[in-house]
Amino acid sequence: MNSTPVRETTLSIRWLIPFIRVTGASPGELAVLQREGIGMKQFVDPDARIRHRAAMELLALGVARLKDPTLGLKAGERVEAGDYDALEYAARSCATAREAVQCVIRYQALTHGGYEAQLVEEDDRASWRWRPIDGVEQLPAANDFSLVSACSLARRYLGMGAKGTLHEVHFLHAAPTDAAAYARLFEGAAQRFSKPWNALVFSRSLLDTPMTFAHAGLQAAYELHVQNAQRKVEQDAGVAAQVRAQILGQLHAGEPSITRVGRKLAMSESTLRRRLREEGTSHRELVDQVRWQLAQSYLGDAALGIREIAFLLGFAHVSAFHKAFRRLSGGLTPHEYRSRPKGT
Repeated sequence: MNSTPVRETTLSIRWLIPFIRVTGASPGELAVLQREGIGMKQFVDPDARIRHRAAMELLALGVARLKDPTLGLKAGERVEAGDYDALEYAARSCATAREAVQCVIRYQALTHGGYEAQLVEEDDRASWRWRPIDGVEQLPAANDFSLVSACSLARRYLGMGAKGTLHEVHFLHAAPTDAAAYARLFEGAAQRFSKPWNALVFSRSLLDTPMTFAHAGLQAAYELHVQNAQRKVEQDAGVAAQVRAQILGQLHAGEPSITRVGRKLAMSESTLRRRLREEGTSHRELVDQVRWQLAQSYLGDAALGIREIAFLLGFAHVSAFHKAFRRLSGGLTPHEYRSRPKGT
């Protein structure tokens, strides 16, 4: 099946600013920005967006030009206060670290529309994790940047990531040839590569730590602002993107029916079908896309059993998951897909 979304996901142009601080811009990179309709004015516009694919193209050009595979790490260190505008202020104004992380996750699409993010708490550990789910190939530099920048901001506002607090760092990409830069940046934390998520694993107790800039009044004001900004991003992305987001949020409760999705979007079932048809897709196709992309990622996590994956994807029975997976994979069972050689 085709797992490419009908409309490409976008991310805030501000996501690129730390990279520009490190690399400047070559004629080739300026040509990409010009093609995407982005000039200097857009870099100071908090509402400006760039396609995820174009952002990865720019990163690839920068890495190749500088011959520097650690570009993402360096850019992550160059994140400055205010780079993420209202969302950053909303998060840092929260009462605790837990509320701040949940705030960032709640409005993830505002910064990066191609990511799924979660906060998982188990025993004495917590994991803040994220991964791309839009089918766009994620460069190692992008993984590195997202992890280092998260740590940079957490250190600024909390102290998260200090030695002894951050236990593990997980990367989607394979281990680099030279891991010295990773060891320096994440001193005291184990680096795990080729994982199903980019993740920071830390002491759960850290989530109860008060935020340095906690302010209930400011937090409410900033959150209202980011709510409106994210709503605009979702509307600009089209109905398919909004339906996709609803499907992601409803899978844990079972089959995300078009009736329930329509109710959330304040549309009748017939109107929703028509709007999706105008965008060249359907509710069924979007459910398949979301499930296929998540299934591939979940099957790459050896800690998840097939029954658990079926539940996470909203199937009432494992047999239903097997049937759907064979249809989407071209005949492979989940077990066969999981055991196949990597890269095939």
